[in-house]
Amino acid sequence: MGTTVALTGASGFIGGVIAQHLKKAGWHVRGLARSPRQAQKLENLGIEPVQCQLENPASLLALVKDSFAVIHCAGAIRGISREDFYPTNVMGVSNMIQACLAHSSLPRFVLLSSLAAREPSLSPYAWSKYEGEAVLTREAWALKWSIFRPPAVYGPQDRALLPLFTMLRKGIGIQLGPTQAKFSLIHVDDLATAILHWLKSGDPPSQTFEIDDGFPGGYSWEDVFRISNPRLHLCLRIPPSLLKIGGKSNEIFSHLFGYTPLFTSGKVAELLHLNWVCDNTHVTQTLGWTPQISLKEGLRRLFTSDSLMPSHRD
Repeated sequence: MGTTVALTGASGFIGGVIAQHLKKAGWHVRGLARSPRQAQKLENLGIEPVQCQLENPASLLALVKDSFAVIHCAGAIRGISREDFYPTNVMGVSNMIQACLAHSSLPRFVLLSSLAAREPSLSPYAWSKYEGEAVLTREAWALKWSIFRPPAVYGPQDRALLPLFTMLRKGIGIQLGPTQAKFSLIHVDDLATAILHWLKSGDPPSQTFEIDDGFPGGYSWEDVFRISNPRLHLCLRIPPSLLKIGGKSNEIFSHLFGYTPLFTSGKVAELLHLNWVCDNTHVTQTLGWTPQISLKEGLRRLFTSDSLMPSHRD
C-alpha cells in the first residue's frame, strides 16, 4: 500500500488540520498549492507542495500521481450566485476525478462536502455542494469513493464560529436562528480522525457519511448557550427579518466595494432552516469511528489552542 495522500485545501482551516493528523499518523502528504507563496507555506508545514489549479485538469495530474488516496477539501464558501460557487465546488470536483482516472493506479477518493447538500434549494452554496456530490457519483465510475457531510465545523483557526464562541465566553449569547431549530456540530479534530478511519478501512463501498459530535438529537441555541457559558449575562436573538436585511445589504455592499461576501441571503436561508441534525450510525457501523470531543471539551481546546491534545468526553 502506498503512503502518499494527495490533499486539496491543505492551506485552509479544515484541510490544514487533516494534513497535520495525516502526518502524525505516518502518511506522506502532497498538497495543492495555487501560488509559489502558498507552496512555500505548505513546505514549511512539512507538506510536499505541487503547484496546480483546480480549474486546470492537466495541472492536477502531478498532484494525484501514485497516491493511495485523494482527499478533496478545497471549496468555495463565499459568493452570491451559483456562478460564484460552480468553478470550485462543481467543476473542481470533476477535474480532480478526471486527473485520478488518467492514472493506471487509481487512488481512493474522499469528497469533503457539507450537510448543506441535503437542502440544495436553500442557497447557491448548498446547491453547489449537492451538484459536486452528483458529479462524483456520475463520473467516478472506476474509483472507490466516499462523501463526508459534516455540519458546522469549529476549532482553532476557524473564522466563522469563533466570533460567536468568543462572545459567549464573555457572557453574551447571540442567537442567529429560530429558537425551535436543531443543528449538529463537530470539532475539526474529530472530523480529521474520521478521515483517518476511512483511510485505514479495508475496501468500503462508495457511500455518503453524515458525521457530527454525537450530541443526541442535535443542539438547540439554548443548549449551546448553556454548555458554552452557564453564566450568560445577556442573550440577543436576532429577528429573521433583520438577518434577511443584513444578508441583502452585504450583497449590495459587496458589489459597491468589490469583495466576495460570506454573509448573504443564501446564508440567512441556511441559518433559518430548522433541521441540520446528523446521524452517526452509518459512519460508526462502517468505519468504527466514534466522536471523542464534546462541545465543552472542544471549546476548552478552542481557547487554549491545544488542538491535538488527547481527547476527553464529558
